[in-house]
Amino acid sequence: MKKSNFFTLMLMGCSLCFLPACSDNDDPDNGKTEPPVGGWTIKTIDQCPDSGEKLTDAQMDAVVETFVDEVALPTYKTMVDNMNKLQQAVDAFAASPNDNALEEACTEWRNARIYWEQSEAFLFGPADLESFDPSMDSWPLDKNGIDQIIKNGNWDAIEGSVDESETAENPAQNLRGFHTVEYLLFKDGNAKKAADLSANEIIYLQKAVKHLVNDGTNLYKAWKDGLGDEDVPTSYAEAMKKHDGTYTLSSANAALELMLNGGNGMAAIANEVGESKIGVPADDYAKDAAAGKFGEDNSGVLGVESWYSWNSLDDYEDNIQSIRNCYYGGHMTTSFGEDDHYTYDEENPGGISKLVKVINPALDSLVMVQIDKTIEAIRAIPAPFRNNLDAPEVTPAREECANLKILLDKVKAKFQD
Repeated sequence: MKKSNFFTLMLMGCSLCFLPACSDNDDPDNGKTEPPVGGWTIKTIDQCPDSGEKLTDAQMDAVVETFVDEVALPTYKTMVDNMNKLQQAVDAFAASPNDNALEEACTEWRNARIYWEQSEAFLFGPADLESFDPSMDSWPLDKNGIDQIIKNGNWDAIEGSVDESETAENPAQNLRGFHTVEYLLFKDGNAKKAADLSANEIIYLQKAVKHLVNDGTNLYKAWKDGLGDEDVPTSYAEAMKKHDGTYTLSSANAALELMLNGGNGMAAIANEVGESKIGVPADDYAKDAAAGKFGEDNSGVLGVESWYSWNSLDDYEDNIQSIRNCYYGGHMTTSFGEDDHYTYDEENPGGISKLVKVINPALDSLVMVQIDKTIEAIRAIPAPFRNNLDAPEVTPAREECANLKILLDKVKAKFQD
């Protein structure tokens, strides 16, 4: 994916911040550690008083509805559509194994992956309640277990329930999902050669994709209609919009706090990208490198998510784009390798930004700018990430993710009852 116009947004953000209530600030660090937006930085924004204007129920309800109808549901629908295309491509490859067909399957994996990663700012609700997240995206995968299944053809092993307990032995979620499919399709960032896949690997590929499609379809259905089971009996989307106590959502404030939360919402994925997805492999790499361990003997290299496809940095960018979509109130309509296209108006967003702009325009502008600064910092890391864990660009990317988490926590605090 290509760059969005970061500097245009920065100028727009600055123009929103010059309000009388906040214009007399003296930045104590004079912008040395970060460029000020309208005279304000992350360190000083708490000194900028809120506008005093009270949000109405109608304003908050509209933003929650926008999130459901323009972010969550279309993101999941596109993900499922792309998963079905992946299944079609894999089945076509299985019917006639050839390099071109395998490359097509790899492209469709990437297309499905975009929209899964762009859903990770809202892993609450069905993704959590039904354990779809670990079932579809557990990492690291159990490579030894996968290789054993390829050898003995024990396909039932991938069908078990999610078990995340510390005592779990060979849990099924580590034998399926996006990364098992990735492992079977890719090598060193490219499609494998068709001749490299054994008959059992092709069978495994089809079964893993079928399970992935089933999970994705049920995740979308859980949001849209409900699953009729104990965990998600009715539409989660309607529960968020009505916030009548179903799924403990008793107010618009509760729905907004859920969207921004640090456990499985917007703040959580900002933290996860910086601390876990980028930070842990980089730190592990440095530790093992100091002990003389490199390449696949280095735990940092092995800890990089999506390293078979070299899709790691795209994953991380899409995670932050997920935050952007929630904040602006829309979704992307982009396939792998295309320019970015959005359904929202960047100059007049209908998402959470619309509310924050009423409460504290300076904070809103800082968040807008910080989202794009974080994306730019991730894009600056040389690819593939697994080969550049010690690149100097890694530290700034981690810092920008941390800054984004700080700002999203500040936004969440504005909606606490």
